[in-house]
Amino acid sequence: MRTEVITTAADDGRRARLLPHGVGVVADVAAVAALLAGGGRPIVLAASAGAVLAGGYLLVRRLGQPVDRTALLGLAVAVAGAAIFGYAARPAPDPQAGAVAQDGMARDGAATPGPATTNAPPPPAGSRAWLFDLPPVEGGEGWRHRPATVAGHRYEQSLVASTCFATNDETASLNLGTGFTRFQARAGVADTAPGDYRTRFTVLVDGEVAFRRELGLGDVAEVDVPVAGKLRLVLKVESVGLTSCDDAAAWIEPKLG
Repeated sequence: MRTEVITTAADDGRRARLLPHGVGVVADVAAVAALLAGGGRPIVLAASAGAVLAGGYLLVRRLGQPVDRTALLGLAVAVAGAAIFGYAARPAPDPQAGAVAQDGMARDGAATPGPATTNAPPPPAGSRAWLFDLPPVEGGEGWRHRPATVAGHRYEQSLVASTCFATNDETASLNLGTGFTRFQARAGVADTAPGDYRTRFTVLVDGEVAFRRELGLGDVAEVDVPVAGKLRLVLKVESVGLTSCDDAAAWIEPKLG
């Protein structure tokens, strides 16, 4: 009877030591899964922070005791969690290094000739420039100047943004310069998006919200924003709720006039 009690107590102690390990490992795995899926930066940060706390707690409990597998596993969990947290929380790219559309634009902010720029047809009558012609200022990582099919219609001149914010930017910022009075486009979700896809489209002019709509698959909204005398145009796309992330938030035929 005495031996059985001792064995049970030892097993309980072992489980108590290993519990933080299990929590930390599960948190790290969840963080990696969310990071690979994209669009779950808050989940990545919370899970990886939990792994750091679990591993750190175990290390504190082992202070003053010989180093063994339990301590090494706790250290590995904490280090992995810290690495994932640091990667997910890394700062945005240098404002002068961003680009809105990688086709036809250099990453140093200077426009360079490219197939998408040189082969693009002129803007529709009454407008002065496609949005793609503006020099980029900040953000735009993961945004693409390419055709998009929205609600069954194919649009050759579209700026398609990704809502997978673990690896891409949710905003693209551009200088307006002078001579423009309106920004016009249509916002919509590409037909390739999952059925649960919902995105919040926002246009800010000199820091003030000028347009905001939540759209789902098949939805299209007209964008007509005055920009006369303004300096900075910012486009933003955000996943709504637990929406799957995808490369499907389309600014259709965006032009300045």
